Amino acid sequence: MEARYRSIRNLFGGKRGAVFRVPPYQRGYEWEKKHWRDLWTDVNRIGEQVDKHYLGNIILLEQESGSVYEIVDGQQRMVTISILMMAIRDSSHFESSDDEQLDDIRMRDILETHKGGSPEPKIILDDEGANEAFRKLWREDIEEANGKIRNAYDYYSTEIDSLSERQVEGLVNNVCDFLKVVETVATDTSLAYTIFQSQNERGKEVSPQILAKARIHGAAEDVDDLEKSREITRRWNHIYNLLEKNLGGPRFQRGLRVRRPMTQILTNSDVPTPRQIDKSELYRNFEKVLDNYDDVYDFVMWFQEQVDIYLEISSSSYDVDGHNVPDDAIRHLQYLNSASTHSEVLSLAIYNNIDRDVLLKEDFKLASILAMRMRLSSMSSADTRDAIYGTARRVKNTEDQNEIRQTLRNAIKEYTPSDGEMEEYLKANNLNIQGPWNFRTRLALVSIEEERRGPWKMEIENLHIEHIAPRNTYGSKPEYHSWREKLDDERFEEQKDMLGNLTLLLNEDHASVDETSFANKKRRYRESDVKIAEEVASYDEWTSDHIEQRTEDLAKELIERWSL
Repeated sequence: MEARYRSIRNLFGGKRGAVFRVPPYQRGYEWEKKHWRDLWTDVNRIGEQVDKHYLGNIILLEQESGSVYEIVDGQQRMVTISILMMAIRDSSHFESSDDEQLDDIRMRDILETHKGGSPEPKIILDDEGANEAFRKLWREDIEEANGKIRNAYDYYSTEIDSLSERQVEGLVNNVCDFLKVVETVATDTSLAYTIFQSQNERGKEVSPQILAKARIHGAAEDVDDLEKSREITRRWNHIYNLLEKNLGGPRFQRGLRVRRPMTQILTNSDVPTPRQIDKSELYRNFEKVLDNYDDVYDFVMWFQEQVDIYLEISSSSYDVDGHNVPDDAIRHLQYLNSASTHSEVLSLAIYNNIDRDVLLKEDFKLASILAMRMRLSSMSSADTRDAIYGTARRVKNTEDQNEIRQTLRNAIKEYTPSDGEMEEYLKANNLNIQGPWNFRTRLALVSIEEERRGPWKMEIENLHIEHIAPRNTYGSKPEYHSWREKLDDERFEEQKDMLGNLTLLLNEDHASVDETSFANKKRRYRESDVKIAEEVASYDEWTSDHIEQRTEDLAKELIERWSL
C-alpha cells in the first residue's frame, strides 16, 4: 500500500487506460447544493486567497492488474469534480477541436479512458440510474440526463456562465493542478476496508451499516471459491434490500431500517455485547460477532435467518406478518410493537429461546403486558426503551425456556407503574388521534373491545377511531348546536381526545354516521357490531360529566386488561 500527495489531474490521469468504479456497498451519489457550493468556493479561493486546496483522502483498491480501481472512499468528490469538468467542457469559453476531441489534455485525463481505441467515461457508478445520467452528460446528451447528477451539472453550468474566458481558463488550472488529495492505493482488500472504516466523506459520517457492508464485501473477495464469494455479497445485498423494502411507517424511519434491526440482531447473538448497542458502537460489535465465525459465509447465513425472523415479528404500524408465529400470538406482537419502536429486540429474544408454540404465545402475551403498561402511563420513551432492552437481555440469559415466563413477570413488576399511576395518567391525558401514530390508540381501544367480546378477533384495518362528540363541536358548523347545548365548552376542549369520548366503528358505519346530534349517532351505535360503540347507545344524553365518567370506567378496563 502506498499513499501519495496528488493533484486532481494526476489522480485521474496517472492511471491511463484504467477506470474508477464505485463498489456496490457504497451509498449512491448524494451530494446536494450545499456540497456543490462548498467545492465551488474552495476551487475559486485558489490563487486569490490560497496557493492550493487540500480535498482530503482518496482511497482506491487496485483490481484486475491495474485496469480497474475501486473507489473505497472518495466517490462523492471524484464524481462531482468530473461533473464540474464536463460543465466547463460544455461552456462557450471552452472549445473542442473540429473532430470533437478535447483539446486540453488535462480535461481528457480527468474525463476519458481509452480501451480498444474508443474513449469511455473514466468513472463507472454502481447505481444504474445515476451511471446512465453520468454517461449522458459525458456524451453531451445533456437534456437526457436527470437526477442529482444533472442537478449538479446545472449548478456548475450556471456558475460558469458568469465567468469570462480568462476566468474559465483559471478555473481549469485550479481544478487540475492546484486541487490536491492524498491518494492511497491498496492491493489488499481487507486493508483497504480497514482504512475505509475510519474515513468520513467531507465531514459526513460514514454510517455503520455502510461500514458493515464494506466489511462483508471485502471478506467475500478474500474467498477463493468465486461462486461462494458472489453468493456472500448477493445475500448481504439481499438482506439490506429486504429490510429497506419491508420496514417503514412511523416505527422505522428511513435511516433506521437497516441499522436498528442490525443492532437488535447482534444484541441477541451468542457473542457477549452491550445490552443496547448505540450507533457509535455498532460497527465494533458487528466486527466482534463476525470474528466469532470461522467462515464469513456462515455468518451471513445466520444473519439472513435472523432477518427472516425479524421481518416475521416486526411491524411498521400494527401489521405483523407472522407466517411462522402461532395465530394467537400475532395480536400480542401487535400490541407489543405498538408500545415501543424497540420492541423487536425483546420479541426476537423470546423467539430465539423458545421452541414450543404454547410457550411462545404465553411469553409474547407477557411481553405485550410489559410494553402496554409502560405506554399507557407517564413513562418516557427512553425509560421504556431501557426496560425493553433490559428485559430482552434477561430473557436471552434465561437458560430454561420454561423459566422465561417468570423472567417476564418479574420485569413487569419491576419496570411498570402501579395501577393507580396508570389510572391517573389515563384520566388526565388525551390519546393520540391524529397523525401516523394513531394506530396506538386504535389498538388500545381494540384491547377493550376484544376483552369484552371474547376470542373473536377484530380486523384492525376495518376499524375507525370515532369521536362521540365531534372534535370540532365548538367550530363554525351551526348543525352542531345540539352538542353545544349539553357540553361545557371549556371542559370539552380538554376532553375531546380523552378515552371517554372515543369509540370504534367499522369503516362503513363511520362513513354513514349523522353527526348532527347524539340522538342520531346513537341509532348507528345501537346497530353496530362493535360492542364499545353499542354500549354508548345506552346513554340518554352526552355531556362533559359523561365523558369524565366513561374515561374513568374505560381506564379501569384497560388496567384490568393489561394486568397479570
